[in-house]
Amino acid sequence: MTTTLAIKDLSVTEELDARAMRAVRGGFVPFLPVFSTVKIDSTFNASQLIGQTQNVVNMNGNNTAFADDIKSHVHSTQNAQNNIY
Repeated sequence: MTTTLAIKDLSVTEELDARAMRAVRGGFVPFLPVFSTVKIDSTFNASQLIGQTQNVVNMNGNNTAFADDIKSHVHSTQNAQNNIY
């Protein structure tokens, strides 16, 4: 089986040997053939962990006898957030 390459738009034509043919690069493919479809997997797995502990102790009025009108207000809050961008 013999394959030939004809380049007609050059001002000088020259017959190329096997080594020179291997160095030929370039070309244009207007539509990518189906057999050369490349699949790229861009998925990834990311694990995130938030560990939180909150101990709230309100010892208002301890060791008090006959105390009156003792008021205590505790407003505790705790927030956590993980983001992957």
